[in-house]
Amino acid sequence: MIAPTRDSFSGFVFKIQGNMDPKHRDRVAFIRVVSGKFTRDLSVTHSRTGRSFRLANAHKIFGRDREIIEEAYAGDVIGLVGYSEFGIGDTLAEDPKVLYDEIPRFAPECFARISNPNPAKYKPFEKGLEQLLREGVVRALVPRDRGDAKTTLLAAVGPLQFEVAQFRLQSEYGVESRLEPMSWTLARWIGPATKPGALDAAVMPMNSARVKDEDGNEMILLPTPWSLQYFAEKHPDIELLRLPPKR
Repeated sequence: MIAPTRDSFSGFVFKIQGNMDPKHRDRVAFIRVVSGKFTRDLSVTHSRTGRSFRLANAHKIFGRDREIIEEAYAGDVIGLVGYSEFGIGDTLAEDPKVLYDEIPRFAPECFARISNPNPAKYKPFEKGLEQLLREGVVRALVPRDRGDAKTTLLAAVGPLQFEVAQFRLQSEYGVESRLEPMSWTLARWIGPATKPGALDAAVMPMNSARVKDEDGNEMILLPTPWSLQYFAEKHPDIELLRLPPKR
């Protein structure tokens, strides 16, 4: 347990938001201060990379208004501008041994391929999609069989996430997108208890697929609960997880 009264600063990234200032297309990482005192130019360790960062560009943000802040305390929220390395769930702390649990995730149940119908808009489409993935609006999966390199496989908890992604691509980046829904409804991660080579030797159910998530974890996508049950019964040596294995 980390008490709010602990002397050293610690906090975690709970939200990433891009284009809050459309003129600069900046990216803001919102940090919840958990312990200690934040002061401008504070040096912290970034848990995921182990790198040291100086937190100079910190703001208090309300709507479109921003105000540079010099200090903050446990319970406060600060916005850090320009730190592209930060991601949702990352810990920032003076003590590198402090590491907060990852923010809970839900298994995706909706899948679709998204593509750019206008080759002339390649760069803004790629930039917009990259930003949405960084924010966690949708997640990208990498199929074992890459298929069409011009499309990206997306995963979401619900179809509204796809609508939000398409709307923001249009409104913030001025690009159209084409969405092709896929037939899978279930996703399972392959657990660490699975023996090497077991998944390669397994017989996959019809209309299922093997993919990797953004962290490189192996997954299988399945069309029905029956196909999941069938696969689990046929391959008890393969550990199936509802959520990704902890890093």
